[in-house]
Amino acid sequence: MVEREGDARGAVAIAVTTEGIAPDRGAMVAVALGALVEERLAARGVVESDAVAGWDGWRLRALVASSADGAKLVDMAREAMLAPVGPKDAALAAVAKKLEALAHRPLPDRALVDVVRCTGEAYGTGDETMPSAMELDAWRRSAHGLERIAIATAGDAPLADAVAAALARAPAWPPGAAVVAAPWPASDARPLVYDASGEIPPGAARIVVTARTTTPERAVAAAPALGDPRGPLASRLAALDAPGRVRSVVATAHVDGGCVAATVDLSPRDIASDVPERIATAAALARQELAVEIADVATPPDLRHALAMRAPDPRDAADRAAWWELSRARAGRDELRAALTVGLAATRDPSERAMGSGGSPAQEASVARGTPRVADAIRAEIDRATMAWHAPVVEARTRVERGQGEVWVLLASTCGTLPEASHDAGTGAAVATAAVMRGDEAGDARVEPLVLADAVGVLAHGPPRADESPQAHARRLADVAGRAFAADALDTERIARARAALLARAGEIDARALAALGGALTPGHPSWIDPWGTSFGLGSASDDAIAMRAAAIRAGPLRVAVLANVDEAQADAAVRAVDRWVARRPGEARACPPLPTITTARYGTYAVELPSKALSEALLAVPLPPGDEAARTAAAWLAAALDGPGGLLARAVGGSGRADPPGTAPTRAWSAVLGAPLAPALVVRLVAPDASLDASVAQARATLDRLHQGAFREEDRVRAATALGRATVAASLDPRARVIDLWRGEATAGTGDRAAAGRPKAGPPPPTLDAIRAFASAELRDDALIIIAARPARGDAEAPSTGREPKGTSRESSRQ
Repeated sequence: MVEREGDARGAVAIAVTTEGIAPDRGAMVAVALGALVEERLAARGVVESDAVAGWDGWRLRALVASSADGAKLVDMAREAMLAPVGPKDAALAAVAKKLEALAHRPLPDRALVDVVRCTGEAYGTGDETMPSAMELDAWRRSAHGLERIAIATAGDAPLADAVAAALARAPAWPPGAAVVAAPWPASDARPLVYDASGEIPPGAARIVVTARTTTPERAVAAAPALGDPRGPLASRLAALDAPGRVRSVVATAHVDGGCVAATVDLSPRDIASDVPERIATAAALARQELAVEIADVATPPDLRHALAMRAPDPRDAADRAAWWELSRARAGRDELRAALTVGLAATRDPSERAMGSGGSPAQEASVARGTPRVADAIRAEIDRATMAWHAPVVEARTRVERGQGEVWVLLASTCGTLPEASHDAGTGAAVATAAVMRGDEAGDARVEPLVLADAVGVLAHGPPRADESPQAHARRLADVAGRAFAADALDTERIARARAALLARAGEIDARALAALGGALTPGHPSWIDPWGTSFGLGSASDDAIAMRAAAIRAGPLRVAVLANVDEAQADAAVRAVDRWVARRPGEARACPPLPTITTARYGTYAVELPSKALSEALLAVPLPPGDEAARTAAAWLAAALDGPGGLLARAVGGSGRADPPGTAPTRAWSAVLGAPLAPALVVRLVAPDASLDASVAQARATLDRLHQGAFREEDRVRAATALGRATVAASLDPRARVIDLWRGEATAGTGDRAAAGRPKAGPPPPTLDAIRAFASAELRDDALIIIAARPARGDAEAPSTGREPKGTSRESSRQ
């Protein structure tokens, strides 16, 4: 009983399962019995009822104007269902007509029998000859009995009471035949390949994945996500080299569990080459996605009732309620059984090399018609693709931080900006920025681009939703990151928005100076210093170039870092969710391009023109030996000693007044190590009014020269240690910094070692005073400086002075 008000009329529905009755005749049993009862009711004056037959049952429904009409309908339906069938039965003509119509809807291929058993659709099997009256009556006696019939009402309580009373006062229903469900496909069943010519366009392919579930609710609950055009299945298929389109997703309840059938189409153009591999990749992906969605779906306890209540028409509500009454969970252990069916259509012209096998045109046409050779090739490729989808391709680093308010997921390319040159500097940043510009899928998760010299990716984080399990929480955030960075196509509109945002950033004062520094420190690779890119690189790269960069990133090595807030199972769920978004091919190798030959830094002084009225600034950079960890450590300690209100730079240019003319703003100065790991450099930055800049640069150079000559003292080292300690504590309090450190491997002992997960990795020991002095003596040479002087344009054409010239170099000017 579905109790509801407001409908002009109520409804009564009757559902009958024919499962196991003459299984060799397919849908013919249900079609014949449904037509028999419908015609008998029509002869009794019930003209507003309709019977709908499927593969394994039929349903009848009708509107009723009153409770009395409902009771009368049930009485007449009982008579129509239980009356024997004789040779001269008036309803036989209607049965013959319906069977003739069924014959005109033939099953395209016997390979699809399991598919229609899953979907419950009525198809002819090629033998729709009219059964004898005796055979039809045998079907009737088997189907129209107890355990095979359900009756439902949709309307007010009096309607349900009247129908129940009519059933109660009538004689007992006879028993029906025992329900014997058809066996499920074997767990190791090989994919079926058939000729789908005429069903799909020439040269195309169709993949049908069926997944049987022990409980019908699980199959039906998973269908909305699987059928969502912006859902994981559709998005992952669209990201393949040969994009697949989800044609339909059908979920059904049966007397022995549930079933979901997802149909995916591949166009002839997209499978014009590497046909078996491309079909297999899409098929294995679809099968995996069905398994994941069904395994992860949350099934509401009142799903059956909710589905009936949602129906806007009372007939649909009663129809759903009646059929659900017949559905049962399959006996035995809870399991999922998936099967694959692949249809191939012959090419229109045998001379078209649609299958890409490399043979003669005749061989090509033979392949397109689904010969055993191509069927075996597809099956073999599906086996390989299945293994590829089961083997993770994303390197994972996880840590559990119990009690934190959010889960953090960072997915990034380990190649960083390594592949970028001057002409495309910033394309990686454009990929990461465009990836997060579709905010409708993120929901209440926060997602942002992460752009570093050694990592280009996205970072997703957020708190759990109400009643959301820890694993579901982690999977949701992982899906946001994985989908955005590894699967979603970057359309031209998103690329244009990302480019505009990055070009605006590249035009800022700081970025102009940094771009010039990148061009001098790492000639040909400015984004190794400023990974967000340069105006030239971003302006030169086309939309196609950025799309190709995205494809290269997705095909390269990827790493995910997860900060879970409950347990290791939550972290593992996030890793699996991210990994499933990454498209892959069997046997593929993922590696960064080789490190290009690094051109020697171009020492000297460079001028950058700034907008009028902008504060001037200067960058003084000392390149560090690549790969020398000891040098980087010593440089970091020197930078800490130089930095800060009481640091060496502040004493030289910020507090004495010697560098700044009276009445001008004081010079601001700080230092850091930039460009690691590809092109590390110790960089000092000065910001001052234009009149003060030259004096500030001179004082900073003098400070570096004194350090070069051994002026670094123990109290400077102590100050550096204190500053670095404060910075370490500050970073450790920021989950964003922690997840980046985890991704880099700087905060964990590695992956796969649960006992070591979360344990700080031993860092380099603090350098001694002698080590820092030795570094300063070797590297802080005045002739090894790169100086960028950025200031508003002057009336004269002469480049600005920046103190004394570096020895042995000429002064160069470059306008950025």
